[in-house]
Amino acid sequence: MVTVKQIILSAAFLSGAASFSINSNSRRGFLQSIAITSSSAAIVTPSIANASYGDSSNIKLPNYIEFLIEKNRQVDPNDLLYKGPDLELQLTKIGTAAARLPEISSLAAEKKWSAIQGIITGPLGTLLQNMNNLAQSKTSKDAAKSVKNDLNDIFAAVGKKDSAAVNKAADKAEKDLEKFVNTL
Repeated sequence: MVTVKQIILSAAFLSGAASFSINSNSRRGFLQSIAITSSSAAIVTPSIANASYGDSSNIKLPNYIEFLIEKNRQVDPNDLLYKGPDLELQLTKIGTAAARLPEISSLAAEKKWSAIQGIITGPLGTLLQNMNNLAQSKTSKDAAKSVKNDLNDIFAAVGKKDSAAVNKAADKAEKDLEKFVNTL
């Protein structure tokens, strides 16, 4: 069975072939042959608009019931990628940071204020974050807050270049850090 497309296509190629004959060397014949071949190419080119009914789109529409089922599904904790902070790892980080606290007193005696600031912002800088990750109860949160206040006191005493206040705040920070670890 011959379709309309096949008839148009054969007519376009026949007229295109006729325009390239020996007698037709004019600009008009050339432009006419270009127009005919480009229009036949536009007709032959497959397009989504030329698809028959139902062939173009197979989009699955969202279903509200499936959304509610998926939303209320219980999550298995074993399937989770992140299961919370690792207690052992956090405690080792706190231990390495706490090992630097006794250095503050000796540095204050030598009046190395920038080294003390470096310890507070360096190793002790992540101490508070690790403590907040581990703090679950109110007592452990309060102990973490007191360690933070002690570190702020050390920093303020370094700004004043007061070695006695630095030593006092450093000793209090060590004791408060011990209290925090005991609350876990």
